[in-house]
Amino acid sequence: MDEEDRNFTFASFWKTNLPTRNIFLIIMVVYIILSVLNLVFTPINNLTDLFTIPTWLLSLVGQDNGRVYAGHVYLIITSVFVHTSILHFLSNSLFLFIYGLRAEERFFSWQYYLIFLGSGILGGIITLALGENVISAGASGGIFGLLGANLVLAYQEEKKKALWVYLGMGAIFLVFSVGINVNMIAHTIGLITGILFPFIFKKRKPLLHVSEENLENGFE
Repeated sequence: MDEEDRNFTFASFWKTNLPTRNIFLIIMVVYIILSVLNLVFTPINNLTDLFTIPTWLLSLVGQDNGRVYAGHVYLIITSVFVHTSILHFLSNSLFLFIYGLRAEERFFSWQYYLIFLGSGILGGIITLALGENVISAGASGGIFGLLGANLVLAYQEEKKKALWVYLGMGAIFLVFSVGINVNMIAHTIGLITGILFPFIFKKRKPLLHVSEENLENGFE
């Protein structure tokens, strides 16, 4: 690949990978805004305070079950784009790109958004069963949904070798998620939901693959 091709690939990345790019930009902007509000309105005593979103802010935009019970149902949606710390944001962003870019190859944009949001929101709804004193946040449920969809694609299209690769990456994501103030119920529900979606979508994007036979026949 020459320099011109590399530049084109880099420049076109943000244009061609719309769903992953858009979700990343949203969660990044949200984290920056919350961090600025934290810096302005909360006493900062150490680096942990600087890079961790306080509970009072999380209760305003994260899924505060008590506030959801009181009628603030929109928090189930907004919480999908909220992260509790810089580590939480960075780890989720990493795996969003790992699973998201692969999902974009086989799902239309509306299918991608439905998998991500559907998995995240359903995980939030089930989280309501934990009681009104629970506050949760993070895109992990939606990202686990993308992982679940990728697992189905890997088994259907690439068989066992690719399936084990995605299972391994899923285990790594799980390890990164443990210890961050998020709930495992949302992860599990997100994964299960993501696994189900590919069976619902009867039509997907065609594989961008050119066979050797077509190349020999002069097709591009």
